Amino acid sequence: MAGSIEERVARLEDDAAIRRTWCDYLFGLDALDWDGLADVFTEDAGLEMVGLESYQPGSDRSYRGRPSIIEDFYRPVMEATAAPARGQFYTGHHGTNMKIELEGDEATTLAYFFEILGNTQLLVGTYQHRMRREPDRWRIAHLRIAIRYRARIEAEDFGGLSLAEVRAMAGV
Repeated sequence: MAGSIEERVARLEDDAAIRRTWCDYLFGLDALDWDGLADVFTEDAGLEMVGLESYQPGSDRSYRGRPSIIEDFYRPVMEATAAPARGQFYTGHHGTNMKIELEGDEATTLAYFFEILGNTQLLVGTYQHRMRREPDRWRIAHLRIAIRYRARIEAEDFGGLSLAEVRAMAGV
């Protein structure tokens, strides 16, 4: 890592902030926190979904702008399946292996995810982000979600706590 100590520290801070945006995205999804989820996207963001069509017809397409991403894609897709009162949660994410390419106030990433979807599907795929530094935080300017593997899960007696319930508990 070349550069002055100040440049190297700034790079580490940017890496941490970019990863924080990604974590905020994952937690926002899993908690059905629409305001928190919307905040990780730029106003003019784009989202491209690839490979979900066989599970939820009509979902493989592109969305433009923060309101469309939340109201036309995430909210209807997730609320159609989630039933938190019955212990059925739409999604639970595990994100790994984020590679970040940083160029000034823009960054591109590639990351893997593993997801339990609607308590019946296992999805494994990639997130490709184009992020942009804004005055208050890094935000996602474009996101491509590509499903690489999908499998049906046979489950009985499922349940547990929602992420919203876990987050509402007092800290340790």
